[in-house]
Amino acid sequence: MSSPWIHRAVGLVVSCLLLQLPQALRAQEVMAADWPGRVGRLVEVQGTVRLLDRTENDWVIAAQNRPLTTGDHLVTEPGARAELRVGSTTVRLDGASNLELSRLDDQAIVLRLNAGSLALKVVSQELLSQVEVQTVEGRFRPRQIGHYRIDRRDEASEASSWRGELVFEGRDSTLVIATGRRAELWLKGPAQVTHYNWSEIERDAFADWVAYDDTNAERSVTARYVSPEMTGWEDLDRYGSWQTHPEYGGVWIPTTVAVGWAPYRSGHWAWIAPWGWTWVDNARWGFAPFHYGRWVWWGQRWCWAPGLRVQRPHYAPALVGWIGGAPISVGGRVGSGRVGAPPVAWVPLGPRDPYRPHPGWRDPADRGDRRDERVGDRERRPDLPTRPATGGPSGLVSYSHQGVPGAVTAVSPEAFAHRRPVAPVPLTHGLRQPVPAVAAPAGPPSVSRPAVPPPPPTAPAVDPAPRGRVPASPPREGPMSPATPVPPA
Repeated sequence: MSSPWIHRAVGLVVSCLLLQLPQALRAQEVMAADWPGRVGRLVEVQGTVRLLDRTENDWVIAAQNRPLTTGDHLVTEPGARAELRVGSTTVRLDGASNLELSRLDDQAIVLRLNAGSLALKVVSQELLSQVEVQTVEGRFRPRQIGHYRIDRRDEASEASSWRGELVFEGRDSTLVIATGRRAELWLKGPAQVTHYNWSEIERDAFADWVAYDDTNAERSVTARYVSPEMTGWEDLDRYGSWQTHPEYGGVWIPTTVAVGWAPYRSGHWAWIAPWGWTWVDNARWGFAPFHYGRWVWWGQRWCWAPGLRVQRPHYAPALVGWIGGAPISVGGRVGSGRVGAPPVAWVPLGPRDPYRPHPGWRDPADRGDRRDERVGDRERRPDLPTRPATGGPSGLVSYSHQGVPGAVTAVSPEAFAHRRPVAPVPLTHGLRQPVPAVAAPAGPPSVSRPAVPPPPPTAPAVDPAPRGRVPASPPREGPMSPATPVPPA
């Protein structure tokens, strides 16, 4: 690639280093000081799947590897499908489905199915009390590890248990759905009394697709090194291999990458609340290695070191060190044409580099937080020092990988701010000198946005013809609040 912009970009980054500029950009506008450690991931998209972009208040095409959290809203068009994972928990959507993530944090996974079909697979005993699916008729909770299906159509909810025991809780009743059973539930009359009917489990194309789930942590090599509660772990066996590093223990090496590839090179940045700027990688395997652990340059190749295996690792939006990015007066025009606007540049953090996404952040490793797998580097080798956030009054810092050829990537500030897929510019010569320690770039530019998000795209109406549904057994005697726990079987 030979472009005047590239030469200006490289020159401006070097100028930033020589001028030893202080921090000039404000930190990410995070909503809370303590981000949730649990996150969802959009694993697979078939057909058209739309996501409500809460920053723009508009529906956008959903992208693979997009992190998901509380408040996200997904809609699949007819014929489309989507797969979501939250650690070891799997959620699949059929076409013409409408799903809201009502709550996704360290304490709960609450999904609301407004329309369509959802498959839920729960493999952790610990999560049974944390997972639930809500519909108009009530809520469904797994009482055993298993695989379940919930449909919302024809003004009714249908729940099937392929394996395990599922409990329905309505305003006035409860119902246990055992393995091999399917219940249809609806509300009737002015009092909205719950009715239900038993039927055979449905076999259709969606059920066949869901059945093709061969993920098994007990057979996985990756599960020896990381917890299945690390979102994105399930793709690593297929796309790479594990070796033992003399300092960092188990490291994962991708099987195939492009010539000159470096971490955080192939993908794009997205502004996702509450974290702010978040890396979304293009590779199918590109989730866990970019949101947990650290990258290591070893044997002339990049390896991912997850650190010590912990049960609930803590998610991060991107483990990079930001370089430059503040307007300076050194001449030249870049991106938007502002005089002296330098490129936005970053470098993957090494195991002993501190993670500082914003000034108020304290690295969990600095306070011995066992939730975060990054403490593993210090615990495995306590003699290794932790690098300070800055090197002194000059505001300079030396990142572990800044001297590795191609490790530092730069893009124009305009392309970065508008969150467009871009062709990053690697600095092939590396940076041997300390660099200005800066905060992450500011949020996306302020534009006029609708105060209220538009309604989601509507799917074709379902055939309202009767489905042979008849009032069956009356609800169980006595009202039961949804908050009342169901007695054990």
